[in-house]
Amino acid sequence: MSDVAPSVPALSFSDMLLLSLYRNHFGAVRSYLVRRLGCPEAGCEAAQDIFLKLLLRPQTAPIENPRSFLLRSARNLAIDLLRAESVRPAIEPIEDYEDMLVDPVSDPARIAEARQRLRALAEGIGKLPPKCRDVFFLHRFEGLTQREIAGRLDISAKMVEAHLARAMLHLRRHWPI
Repeated sequence: MSDVAPSVPALSFSDMLLLSLYRNHFGAVRSYLVRRLGCPEAGCEAAQDIFLKLLLRPQTAPIENPRSFLLRSARNLAIDLLRAESVRPAIEPIEDYEDMLVDPVSDPARIAEARQRLRALAEGIGKLPPKCRDVFFLHRFEGLTQREIAGRLDISAKMVEAHLARAMLHLRRHWPI
């Protein structure tokens, strides 16, 4: 063990001033914001935001009346937060609507129908000519553009368009989904 105490960096004048402001006025700013916002957590967070902005703000001129300055900042922040809250849609608990909501995933008949349609679609894709199937797969499942597909398969963009049209027509005729 060492007998030497760890060195603490010296605070600048502006840091000491901010620390003093925080110690002397944080409680008043927080109380004001809690009353205006109607929520202890929101008030405390907003008060911290004010001091954070003050910390990050370049010191251009001394603050003549710190308490007044901080409370004015708190008032302005509260107005901004309340405005933002008024345009935000209200969140309603889903429990109020449980009776109205039907879970389509839990319906066994729907699951069976979806599986049957998926098998039919896979079979339809499997019956496409190879080049047509490749174009369809690259477009629908890999999300490539027609130009990207043309470059990858070394065919023209018009040919890609023709293959896609052929694939879609084939699948709609034989496996309507």
